[in-house]
Amino acid sequence: MPKTAAHLDTANPITAAVLPQKQDAFARAEQDARALAGKYLAKMEEHGMDLDAAYPRGKATDSRETYRAKMARHDLATRLTTYTAATRRWGEPNIRAHKPENVDAFVAEMIKGAGDQYDLFVMKLVNKIGDVVDASLTGSHVWGYSTLTVTKADGSVERWTTMQIVNTSKLGTLFNQWPTRKAK
Repeated sequence: MPKTAAHLDTANPITAAVLPQKQDAFARAEQDARALAGKYLAKMEEHGMDLDAAYPRGKATDSRETYRAKMARHDLATRLTTYTAATRRWGEPNIRAHKPENVDAFVAEMIKGAGDQYDLFVMKLVNKIGDVVDASLTGSHVWGYSTLTVTKADGSVERWTTMQIVNTSKLGTLFNQWPTRKAK
């Protein structure tokens, strides 16, 4: 679904109630990305910073799913680190070094992704709920557990509950989900 000005226009009561919380989604994305990077780097340290020992590449004999998952972990660990030697021979340990700039770049990408996902979440709410004349958000906001109370043009009041879930894909990508259900 393409982003449109109508979905992110703060004149829309739903957008005005939910969009300001986006900054907190950024903070949560940064926290989760740094935690994931820390987990990867800790495992690398357990293996003497040997990439191939900590996160071995997939093998041709692995199932397609296993191969892709192994390669995704290997690639993320590669991305978070840097080479320590200009060259190495086949079979030698693939010793890497922690590179904070790489971690920062990964975190920035995850923050941008969270912002894009948040915009899509707001657009989903606007489309799902429809036209309203008033909206207010209560609870621990959309990154925890929240209730969006809306008033429709006919005067009816609806309550929509949302709880953020942070998942990691089998390929190692962090992503947020905001399942929203109409309360009965």
